[in-house]
Amino acid sequence: MFKAESWIDDFFAGSRLIAEVRLHAHAFREPEFMLSNDLFPLQRSFGVEVDSVVSDSVVEPVVSDAPLAALLQNYQSGVNDRNALINLIKKFPSFPDPLLLLGLTYLLPGASSAQQRQQIFTRLASFLAFSFTQRPDLILQLIAAESALPVLKSLPDWSLLVSRYYSNTQCSLFYLQALWAKGRYQALHQAYVNYIFARRLFPQSDFMLRAFTIIGRIERTDILFRYIYQRYNHQLQLITISNMLFTALGLESIDHAYVAKLVADYHRLGLSTTSPALTATPIVPSGLSVFEKPLLAVVSADLRLHPVGRFWLPIARKLQEQFKLVHLAFNPLDQDEIRSELISLSHRWQPLEANDDISPLMAELQPQFLLDLGGHTADNRPGLLNQRYAPVQATYLGFFGPSYGLHCDWWILDNAIARRVQNSYPGSESIWALPGPSLCFDPTAHGLPVIEQLRYSEPDHPCLGSFNHTRKLTDSCIKRFASVLTGLDTATLLFRSHSFYDSAVRRWFLQRFLDAGVNPAQLQPIPYAVTGADSLLDYGRIHLHLDSYPVCGTTTTLDSMAMGIPVLTCPNHLYAGAISAAIIEQAGFADWICNDPADLPAMARDLCARYRSASSRKSLAQQVRLSPVCNTQAMPIMFAAQLKEMLKAASVTTQCSAPAAFA
Repeated sequence: MFKAESWIDDFFAGSRLIAEVRLHAHAFREPEFMLSNDLFPLQRSFGVEVDSVVSDSVVEPVVSDAPLAALLQNYQSGVNDRNALINLIKKFPSFPDPLLLLGLTYLLPGASSAQQRQQIFTRLASFLAFSFTQRPDLILQLIAAESALPVLKSLPDWSLLVSRYYSNTQCSLFYLQALWAKGRYQALHQAYVNYIFARRLFPQSDFMLRAFTIIGRIERTDILFRYIYQRYNHQLQLITISNMLFTALGLESIDHAYVAKLVADYHRLGLSTTSPALTATPIVPSGLSVFEKPLLAVVSADLRLHPVGRFWLPIARKLQEQFKLVHLAFNPLDQDEIRSELISLSHRWQPLEANDDISPLMAELQPQFLLDLGGHTADNRPGLLNQRYAPVQATYLGFFGPSYGLHCDWWILDNAIARRVQNSYPGSESIWALPGPSLCFDPTAHGLPVIEQLRYSEPDHPCLGSFNHTRKLTDSCIKRFASVLTGLDTATLLFRSHSFYDSAVRRWFLQRFLDAGVNPAQLQPIPYAVTGADSLLDYGRIHLHLDSYPVCGTTTTLDSMAMGIPVLTCPNHLYAGAISAAIIEQAGFADWICNDPADLPAMARDLCARYRSASSRKSLAQQVRLSPVCNTQAMPIMFAAQLKEMLKAASVTTQCSAPAAFA
């Protein structure tokens, strides 16, 4: 039988391919060896369930010379305890797997608090990285077990070779996710292709689809999604259908027949996971006394330093005065100033892991109102509003379209955007149109400098800007930008995105602008700023911000306006393409909205001339910050009143025996 110093050394050093080759070579000489229990690590690395014979002697501390494979086999069969695993680590210090197993099985689960667990995680990860420099897969396994996705962005630039950890596909997927988080898109694309060619059992994933979105090819993503839907419809999970809806609703026009099919599957899959306890008894609004605060449950993965968190914070400050505010927050490891204040404002703060079942929690809370701030965006809970958890349920803020939730009562918009999209989404939930802006922009929460600190350059030529994500720089968008630059042949375009961290992405977009007929002298790609505060300084270098299409800006539009830079937008009849126009209208600058793409060059010339001077831009910043979209008192008060009106409307509709009465 092979001893630990042969194939087992290769296996626990991470060279799984070499270990397997050695074993198969040995099997030619001793075929019965391939039936040995010592093969369990390799078999389990392929996901094979292994039944093993447990020796009575392994209950005692480890003192034998048996190979590490057999000892770990006995441990994983449930016979040994924590002390036996520690003995394994002492006996075989050059093998990292027992140490990782100790951390995952005892140290992390045994933490007395979330803070202590995070400290143990950090120390264990640092020790593994320092002691086993050739095993980056250990850190990735630890991250996977703890769902510590934010850590991926800070990992070193390892290269996870196909020839080593190829049987551990989980590590490879997290390696790809790390490349995604760090903006190394070309390396991600190449690594994925290499894995597909070299690995025998590489799992399906969406990394290639994501790559198309990064380079502004959302229509390619949609085509691939449609092919997947047609061929594998019966195998798709709820989250995949949600991703398909996200893509379909971000296109220039909506294929309503296709969306209807997706929605039908979205409802079917949502119902299949519904808790019987929640559907046994119909949930109707109960009567409220004058002095009672309704319980409002808010669910989101983005209650943190994120645009959703920043928009929600000023509203939450007022809501907590009139509601029992319960936040159900995914991404529990994130800690920042936005999250800290939201925790302080909460009647209850409930951190949740991505796969946690919220049904028991909802049954305990029995909220009067459920507000979903995620919709179909990443990391949120797809299908949440397919189930009935509260008498009134609504979607707001987190997604550029309706949820199509089976039990979503309202899609909360402002009257300006509602007017544009009221007939655009047949089969979706009803719109609740707010009488004022649907967004509350607090310049301080978004990190903007005060008016007195604003600085502007005054170049002798029009300077345009585009600071939206590259996924919004579609062919239609670049065509519109090209028409503006051609019409203003002395203008320059400063454009940036965090995707430009990858030089291949930057080259791609430069070439696309050139292919659209733009003079290369007019193009000025600028590096992505190190900090958010630094990025805001770039607004002081431009006269006009060009809005993207068909998915326009939201945070970028508000940042630009509050920094004193007008935004030129040309909307369509869909939320994704019209939210900028609604923001601009609510702020009082409807003359910035272009209704015909042919008029974009003339309007760009006019706005550049109007806001050419530094004083005019500073004056604009002052006007915007005094407008309704930045009123952090009036808008939240109005929003709270509208939520109570929704509760009233639901009470009347269901004809409750005890009608609600509100203060």
